[in-house]
Amino acid sequence: MLRAAPTRRVRIAAAITLLLLLLLAGSELYKWGGTPDQTDFKVYLTAAQLVREHKGAEIYNGADTGRNPQMQPAPSGGIFQRTAAAMGIPRVDLYLYPPTLADMLVPLTLLSVRHACDAWLALNILALFLAAMLVTWMLYDTAFHWASIAFFVGIFCFRANVWGFGWGQIASVLLLLWTAGIVCYVQGLRRASAAIFALATAIKLTPLLVLLPFLFWREWRWVRWFSLFLASIALVLCLVNGPAALMDYFFHVMPPMSGGCVAITNISIPSGLQQLYLGLAGRDFLDPSTPVPHAVLVGSKMIASAVLLAVLFCIHRLGANLPLMERAKVLSLVALLSLYCSPVAWRSAYGIVFLAAFFLWKDAFERGASSLELLLLVVCTLEFSFFFDTFFLRFTHGVLLSATALVAPATGCVLIVSTLLKMGTPVPPQRAKALVEDPGSTPASKSARWGPRLPWAFIGPRLWR
Repeated sequence: MLRAAPTRRVRIAAAITLLLLLLLAGSELYKWGGTPDQTDFKVYLTAAQLVREHKGAEIYNGADTGRNPQMQPAPSGGIFQRTAAAMGIPRVDLYLYPPTLADMLVPLTLLSVRHACDAWLALNILALFLAAMLVTWMLYDTAFHWASIAFFVGIFCFRANVWGFGWGQIASVLLLLWTAGIVCYVQGLRRASAAIFALATAIKLTPLLVLLPFLFWREWRWVRWFSLFLASIALVLCLVNGPAALMDYFFHVMPPMSGGCVAITNISIPSGLQQLYLGLAGRDFLDPSTPVPHAVLVGSKMIASAVLLAVLFCIHRLGANLPLMERAKVLSLVALLSLYCSPVAWRSAYGIVFLAAFFLWKDAFERGASSLELLLLVVCTLEFSFFFDTFFLRFTHGVLLSATALVAPATGCVLIVSTLLKMGTPVPPQRAKALVEDPGSTPASKSARWGPRLPWAFIGPRLWR
């Protein structure tokens, strides 16, 4: 059996890792400088303006042509570009999310574009702080604790969140929804958890992957509530935007998007494999317009599906009797996996890696870690902020450079599988003795003692259980 690393070594490793992450995030803030452009948010805002003008069925104008709409500008003569120009946005890309996001942002269309961008930036920062408060609530039974500041710094130190601010991405809101869904589940608010995950799925489809662990755990009531909330959201979208908008998205926008997009900032297994093939074939993998053979597209998706099935098998073999905190850790790993297996996962979307990093470092402090496990955790945490990608981009060329987009998915998948396999092994005798002497230190007993003691408890938490 591998020997567990002393707590002091874990603390030193954590301190060094955090310092490097802060330096990386600080360098991005320094480059950011003045007011961010928030290009992606302007796309969302244009779609919201169309919804406000009762033209919700037109939000996919130009994106439903049957060609891959990723990284494509809206046609100059189309209604989407004309709407953006009328708002003072000279150039805008195509809108590629479900209609939910556009509907939710309609209130911001009452502001000028500049003020709407400022409000969106403030909302994203607030989302990160709320996520930190939720994690604090889960650990300390109260959201108002000094640890909220520490967790906020921990979230903010991942470069993906800084990039999300600059591009005006939805990543911070998705991190908040993932965190809220997991925390509500741990706290026993099952219906609230199902509703939150349903909303996250309606904004971006990748959180749908969270349904599979609940099926393995036979959480049938949660599954029913999730399905009901998701169906209700779909009904509201049909009423607001019309059924044609949903049909357009699922049948004309999503299919060509599933082919992915070859770009050095698209960090996923399918995209990384496609870029590696282009590098091996001597083609220009830095040009998104470089064609990828159909066999390579299919093969990359099959490999991503195989990785997904392997991880799901590891989750299934753990059984349905996992303690709540162990289930929360599994859900955080599923959030990470949803990025790796997606056809498109831009770097700015990687803010949700905080959840996996939080649970894994928490385990390292509480249970110890072998030297190999600690090394893997440090390497993967740094790569969550694309630490090694930076060296690849600066000091390599050719095939090595084309493999850059595979570094994060490869290391992350090794971490996910090794963590799940470790969860299935017996507790070491020393740790088992400590748990017997202090049963309150077990995740299950902690979750049994924790409860919703926030001021908003008067709304009736029983309704959401």
